[in-house]
Amino acid sequence: MFRAALALPVLLLLLVSPALAVFGGKPVGSGDPVARSLAAVLYRDATGAHLCTAVVLAPRLVLTAAHCTAGDRNDMKVIFSTGLSGVPAERLRGVAAVARAQATPEAKGSFAYNNPDDIALVLLDSAAPADIRTARLAATPSGSVRIAGYGATSDLRRASAFGKQQLGFGQGLRAATATLQPKGALFVAGQGNGTGMCTGDSGGPAFVAGKDGLSVVGLLIGVSAPRGAADYCRGTAWFTSIPRWAGWIDTSARKLGVPLP
Repeated sequence: MFRAALALPVLLLLLVSPALAVFGGKPVGSGDPVARSLAAVLYRDATGAHLCTAVVLAPRLVLTAAHCTAGDRNDMKVIFSTGLSGVPAERLRGVAAVARAQATPEAKGSFAYNNPDDIALVLLDSAAPADIRTARLAATPSGSVRIAGYGATSDLRRASAFGKQQLGFGQGLRAATATLQPKGALFVAGQGNGTGMCTGDSGGPAFVAGKDGLSVVGLLIGVSAPRGAADYCRGTAWFTSIPRWAGWIDTSARKLGVPLP
């Protein structure tokens, strides 16, 4: 099990091969609607400890990328905080159950970074803090979207003086804007203009804002870039389509005993 606040900075240093933060974005304040609808996810698998992002759909239910649930659910922590250092115990939740989407024909021939079936629901062991607000499920995107995540501000491939890959983790929630384009069962966003998603943002949303609050239209599953790219994140971001999965999300939430608001 992860130990409350003291373990968090250590875990961030152990992210050897994390899930696919917003680079070029701005820190998100605690009063921002985005901050009140997101959570960070820490999990372990055979390769170590990893960081992801999740969207709150109900007080006890968050949505994230399925690969962010690869480890033992007893070792998972969901964190409701804009920063990941010194998080009080009352902002942490454990995981009671996980529901992952089944494979579909559209996923045939896909890779880890663009698998359209990479989506999961996570049932918390208790309700999120009272200040958290739920997001809705959106229809197809119109115009720009707001992207957000807890991940890195860069994923440089050039070795540092110590021969290590350089990862710029700021240990906080950041957001930016992007434009999504449909691509088969996915949405994609180009990231060559200085802003985008990066390592640690898997499960992070593409939000559209409306009079009723935030709605999630896409969920980050990975990024891809040419092999020669110095910064791996400045390539293409791949989002699974929430409209495609809306029926499954609604049905699975009910099976978990948490109907969507």
